[in-house]
Order: sequence, then structure tokens, then C-alpha cells
Amino acid sequence: MSDKPIIHDLDILRPKPEYVKLGGNDIDISFIPSGIALDIINMRGELEKLTGTPEKIKKIERGGKEAGKTFEITAEICAKITAVQYEEMDKDWLLRHTNVQQLQALIEHITQAMYKSLEAGGVEVKNPPEGQPN
Repeated sequence: MSDKPIIHDLDILRPKPEYVKLGGNDIDISFIPSGIALDIINMRGELEKLTGTPEKIKKIERGGKEAGKTFEITAEICAKITAVQYEEMDKDWLLRHTNVQQLQALIEHITQAMYKSLEAGGVEVKNPPEGQPN
């Protein structure tokens, strides 16, 4: 019987680093803590309620309160990642310092990285974002 302790190195389960550059900062989107992942999944459900049909998308494209709410939720989801790494990059910062394309690209990168990480861990993901297998 060996006196050596058994060590299970869970750090090897972390995904390969993947970054998004925004506002001069490198944001690591590859590691999303579990609690934040759950928040993001719930918030994506809210977003899906606003954008889930072609008619809803057309409403958003025309502007109005649906468009504003969509951008607020999108910024809130993104801020779950950005503000953990750069405190000043909260929801309000994102709304003031990004354009529509940047915010859309950021949420796409974040959600794709999150679902990739979940699936690598054996979690079956229902309704993953476009470009992700299910």
C-alpha cells in the first residue's frame, strides 16, 4: 500500500483558451463558471421569447421596445462574462461602448464557447445556437 496521495487533477478539464478582443481587453470566453453558464442559459430563454419567430424578428428590426429589450438582455448576458474579468465592462458599459455588430458577435462567441464546453463535458444541450451541433 502506497503512502502517496491520489490527486485528481480537474484543471485538465478546462477548455483551450479562446479570447475575444473588445475595448482593448482580451476577454477569455473559453472558461465560463457553472453559475454564470446557468444564468446565461436562463437569459437566452428570455431572449428566445423575444426573437423566436420570423414575425418577432421583423418587429425587432422595425425598432421599438422589443428591439431595446433585446439589446438590454444581450448586453446583460455578455456582461456576465466581461464584468467578471474587467469590472468596468458591465451591461451599461457594453451598451455605451459597442455597436450592434460587436454586441451580436460577442454574444455569438460567448454562447458558442459555452455550449462547446457543456457538450465536451457530456451535457446534452437542447436548442444550441446556430453553428453548434446538438
